This record gives sequence, C-alpha cells and structure tokens, in this order.
Amino acid sequence: MVGEDAWLADVQSVHIIGAGLRQDRPAHQAFHDAGHLGYRMVPVHPKDAGNTLLGRPIRPHPWIDEEPELFVLFLSPERVMGQLRSWLLEGRTIPFIWLQPGAERDDVVEFLESANIGHSIGRCWVVTVRDGDIHCNNSIEEQKWYLQSTSLDGSECSIWRTFECGCEHVLTEPLEWIGDHLDLSRSNETIPRYIRSLKGTDESLEEAANRLAN
Repeated sequence: MVGEDAWLADVQSVHIIGAGLRQDRPAHQAFHDAGHLGYRMVPVHPKDAGNTLLGRPIRPHPWIDEEPELFVLFLSPERVMGQLRSWLLEGRTIPFIWLQPGAERDDVVEFLESANIGHSIGRCWVVTVRDGDIHCNNSIEEQKWYLQSTSLDGSECSIWRTFECGCEHVLTEPLEWIGDHLDLSRSNETIPRYIRSLKGTDESLEEAANRLAN
C-alpha cells in the first residue's frame, strides 16, 4: 500500500457521483472493479435514482447522509464546478473530493484550493484502491434498503417498501425517498425522520420499517 493513500483504508462510505444505470460508463464499472474491497459504495445519479446498481440503491444526491466521507466525481468539469458552488451556497461541509480523470480543470482545482477543500486530481480512485490492494479496515455490514414512492392508482398515496441487501429494483413510480438502513437511521430528511418517529418503545428501527411496509 502506498503510504500517501493509506488513509483510504479508514474510509467506510464512498459516494460515487455520476454512477447510474448505463453500464458503459466508468462510474458504473467502478462497482464491478472495486465493489469487493469492503467499502460502502453509494451510487448517486439524479436521473436514475430509485433504481439499483448491483443491488445498491441509487440516490438522487449525496447529502442524504449529511456527514459524508469521500466523494468520487465522474462528472465533466462544468458539472463539477456547478455542484461545488451549489454545495457551498447550501452551507454544506464538503468532504474530500476525488476528481476522476476528465473531471479536473484548472478553475476547478483553483476553486477547491481557495475553499480549502481536500482533493485529489490526476488519478483514478478505482485504480488506486484496486491496484494498491487498499481494503476498508472497518467495513459496514451490508445494509437493507428502503424506498418510498408515490402510488399511480390515482390516490397519490405514499408507498413504503423494504428490500434485503443486494435486492434489485426498477423504479416505476415517482420517487419520494431512497436509502439504506444507515441513511434511515441518521438522515435529517423529512421521510426518514418521520419513519423514526413511528418506532415503538420496544421496537427496533428495522422492525418499525418492516411493520410500516406491511
């Protein structure tokens, strides 16, 4: 393991921004190439959110967890700059940014440096951890995941569903919320907070989530 990259072994969750359903895209392939290294790899793609990538739920944005550890960006420099500016305007605490080859540009790097945001440029995260044999030191257990969508039967009622880890799903209804058990337990978004509020005194969050899906 290269010394300067040793810190990557202490990262648990890695948000892969740009990872959607298109199998010909490098962001999608990242899950095939690095999915065995113990990281909780979180696919993020606003258009494909609500579907799954190798059994992992695709999120619409990376802020369901408000304290992310690492963003790996498979985006164009223009989109990277737009996202960074938007996150700063929203008052987000931006984690370490790993710009995949093709995502970097002088103005992007200058922006990151001026905002004092830790970053990597010129190297592929997937190649770094795979070829360096860098495994997560403290892997998070595989997570159940959850989906809330809007019924298409005309009632506009919300439908809450639970899925076992690794379960595939194709979204056919408007998405309201999606995330795994870790997201459900600590996200400050409205839906997970509401689900947590319905948990009985002697009931685990998982038990409550399962009950509400029945």
